[in-house]
Amino acid sequence: MFTSSTSLASISPTHSTPPSQQTLLVTHLETCKSMDHLKQIHSQTIKTGLFTNPSVQNKLIAFCCTHENGNMDYACQVFDKIPQPTVFAWNTMIKGYSRIDLHRNGVLMYLDMLNSDVKPDHYTFPFLLKGFSRDVALKFGKELHCHVVKFGFGSNVFVQNALINVYSLCGEIDVARGIFDMSCKEDAVTWNAMFSGYNRMKRYEDTRKLFGEMELKGLLSTSVTFVLVLSACAKLKDLDVGKRLHSLWRNGCCT
Repeated sequence: MFTSSTSLASISPTHSTPPSQQTLLVTHLETCKSMDHLKQIHSQTIKTGLFTNPSVQNKLIAFCCTHENGNMDYACQVFDKIPQPTVFAWNTMIKGYSRIDLHRNGVLMYLDMLNSDVKPDHYTFPFLLKGFSRDVALKFGKELHCHVVKFGFGSNVFVQNALINVYSLCGEIDVARGIFDMSCKEDAVTWNAMFSGYNRMKRYEDTRKLFGEMELKGLLSTSVTFVLVLSACAKLKDLDVGKRLHSLWRNGCCT
């Protein structure tokens, strides 16, 4: 059984692994439901030499980082024993820290990735920026935005949505609006990010006006859109827009 004190580097495969056994271990990884089960599978991958397979490494880390029963401490143990983690592994670790609201750890992981000469891909920044708290956004938001531009992901819609949220948290709503205006604005999530930012800053009139623009573009609203715009209308005591929203909802004009 694998323990935290086990040195993976000191373990050599005891024999070559038959293809059938490889398939079985991978299948167990894909259907794993608990950390106890994962640790057993991990132990077997070490004994059979499969741990050196990047796909197996990625699956082990992915379970620890993204499964509801995962464990980031164990993810770190696995990750630290990989000589050259793939960008997928780095991204998954960042995503894992974001999932449990340890965003500073995610930023440190991202910096370690750069120091290891691994470049971010189009998943890195959405995972990194998602769910930033206000203090983390204030400390790292602008610098990470520079990295977004440097690596050429400024037009990525998921990155744009995350940046709108980051600048809204920082109180720089006009910068958030600038990013919004440069986006393709074809995704309701982008509009919702801007609505949320305006509501956070108590700029309810701007939310109402922006919703009018969304209607003119003929974009399909989401349930989140309705909640955010109705909230603004309630603050403005705007019954007309509220009734219009109710009519859209009744007619199924939302996703």
